[in-house]
Amino acid sequence: MLNTISTDVLVIGAGLTGLRAALAASQFGKKVLVLSKGPRCSYGVMGFNAAVGKEDSDKLYYDDILSSGKGLSNKKLAYILSKNSALELRYLESNGLNFEKTAQGEYDLLQPLGCSKPRLVHIGKSTGPESEKVFLEKLGQAGVLVAFDVTVLDLLVEKGRVYGALAVSQNQLVCYAASSVVVAAGGCGALYSVTTYPEGIQGDSYAMMARAGVELIDMEFIQFEPCCLAEPEILKGRGISTTMLNVGAKLLRADGHDFLSKYIPDIRDIQKGNLARAMYTEMGKTAWKPLLYDLRSISEEDLETHCLWTKELKACGLDTRIAPLKVCPAAHTFLGGAKVNERCETSVKGIFAAGEAMGGLHGANRIGGCAGAETYVFGAIAGESAAKYATGENFSQQAEMLARKIFTTYSPKGDEKYELIAIMRKRLSSCVSTGLSIVRNEQGIKASSETAAEIESSASRISWDNMSQLTACIELKNMALVSRIMSAASLARKESRGVFYRSDYPAQSEQFELNFIVSVQKGEITLSTKPDFHSD
Repeated sequence: MLNTISTDVLVIGAGLTGLRAALAASQFGKKVLVLSKGPRCSYGVMGFNAAVGKEDSDKLYYDDILSSGKGLSNKKLAYILSKNSALELRYLESNGLNFEKTAQGEYDLLQPLGCSKPRLVHIGKSTGPESEKVFLEKLGQAGVLVAFDVTVLDLLVEKGRVYGALAVSQNQLVCYAASSVVVAAGGCGALYSVTTYPEGIQGDSYAMMARAGVELIDMEFIQFEPCCLAEPEILKGRGISTTMLNVGAKLLRADGHDFLSKYIPDIRDIQKGNLARAMYTEMGKTAWKPLLYDLRSISEEDLETHCLWTKELKACGLDTRIAPLKVCPAAHTFLGGAKVNERCETSVKGIFAAGEAMGGLHGANRIGGCAGAETYVFGAIAGESAAKYATGENFSQQAEMLARKIFTTYSPKGDEKYELIAIMRKRLSSCVSTGLSIVRNEQGIKASSETAAEIESSASRISWDNMSQLTACIELKNMALVSRIMSAASLARKESRGVFYRSDYPAQSEQFELNFIVSVQKGEITLSTKPDFHSD
């Protein structure tokens, strides 16, 4: 049985990006519905960049973004982020959020890696959770429903226009008919064995958009958070802020060797990509033992200011005053995603993308503090654009027809056993973690691509008995498709740039100062290049 629910604007993802988009859309009198799969990264947003310091400016912020992007950032998107971040700060303040101030009444600004000036505004260490509370309260007041535990399977598209999405909610198949859709559920960290992201954030949005005909961009670029806990297991992958390197923390090899100065003479100039690669290289010299993050020389005040997990560390018996933490790089922010313009429009009419679901903004690397900023800035833009696009028509009939058509492709009687799905996921994750890691080469990339193709084929033939099992099959299929797309883009980029490093092509090449645009037609991946994209 297929249930149908209609709305004007459908928002997929209930993290900060999705909630901000829903708020913006609701201001235009349109019916808005938000779907949440469950895992979100909002809790990890400690703060965000805004050029509000006396010595800072929008221009310096903009220049930092472009410098970090190594020639691949979309200049229009970078300009919008640098300009609108302060506006979003004012918006949050107007809704009751109080950002940290100094005794002189100025913002207490932190300096993330890659920023030439301190510009990270924050509410203690809880900017994300506090923002989420305010957004949910305002959405409730506006009558916007946020539906939780909903897994979107596919977008409903015909002749280049979206009509909604097909999803599973409470073990029921649901057709969500909509005039416009905002995809705000980005990230693919869970493709990797060690990640800062919650389980479940595994690239579903990229796969769904690709199948729907949306062009993707920069799919070879993923940023690895350098300093993440390697143990204890319960805290594995939790990021320990690299901003503490600016206030006296030390990063040492397992044998106690201080190696950073060999790679970066001035720690203030370090980029996350360079740091993660340096750590990866040094770990290889000690049989891949975790590195040591020594926080003993920094003050309690700095520790409380910069570290999100002090309480959790103490609860696990880890005292940073006594011993260093064991850390390693972990898969973090995905820099690729839907190719969008300054209105967050994708190549498919009615589909808008924002936050980590969109690509092109960061180019080959992202400065610290911008992941948070883009959730607010482009969430607001995507929501407004989607509301303006929504016609108010009821597309239930078209959506139901497309939903039933797609559902017939989910064959429940395949020749693969459902019990094998966990093994397939583990195998895919292992292959991606090796072949599409911080350092790549042709052999590893091809191995990842071949394994992903094999698993994607198997996932399409798994026999399932209920909606829960169907969801797991689609998720595995998504993970495999995204892995294939990442592999295709990685093979095409025969150079090293930003966070992307190939040991067989270690130098940056002018020939590859371009963006790879990915499209998928009937499972076949096509890459094209538009050398002038970043100067739009």
